[in-house]
Amino acid sequence: MANFSTDADLLKWEPALFREIALDHQCLTRGEGASSQGYEVTTPGGEFVTRRIRPGHVIHLSNPDQSVDGYYEVMSVESETQVLAAVVGGQGEDWVPLPTATDLAFAIHTFDPQHEEARWALLARFGLEMDASDGASDLERWILEHRSLRRASVALVLATVYHGQAACEDGAGGGLRCKAEHYARLYEDEVAKVRLHVDRDADGRPDDVRSLASHRLRRD
Repeated sequence: MANFSTDADLLKWEPALFREIALDHQCLTRGEGASSQGYEVTTPGGEFVTRRIRPGHVIHLSNPDQSVDGYYEVMSVESETQVLAAVVGGQGEDWVPLPTATDLAFAIHTFDPQHEEARWALLARFGLEMDASDGASDLERWILEHRSLRRASVALVLATVYHGQAACEDGAGGGLRCKAEHYARLYEDEVAKVRLHVDRDADGRPDDVRSLASHRLRRD
């Protein structure tokens, strides 16, 4: 199943997130000797296919000698040694290319486990957890407007991540706790706005529309 948000979505809300929090046990790949030009990142040690890198992941490229130190959105995986990436926030023809540089350190950390937990929490919130637990179910097929849950998912992931980090820092985590509380409140605000269109027979029309206020049948 696809998650409702990506690491790049998180970075749009919290540009410093990956500088503040980089979970080593959630590092998908890292190494040295990468080069970037246009939208291409090439490195012999990437293992981008093997490590299951995918669009929406965030790659960190750095070389202080060439004034490069940035986080970029992966757009596609071309091979084990090459991905296409761009400045976070672009779309289509508005994608902003990477700096041209060589001998770059690279790393891809992820919050995929937190996105997955947010997905199940949202399904449960809208009473769909039983459907999702069926292995034959396909979110891409029976949830219309898949991105309608994106903002709620981003807020929940950020609340979870900051809460976890604040708990690890004891008394030094005041700022992180404030962020965790902020995003927890924002999650409640965002999820209350959602109208979830459910299409169980894949005909492109909603069978019902769900919100936290009501579950209303739309079709027989």
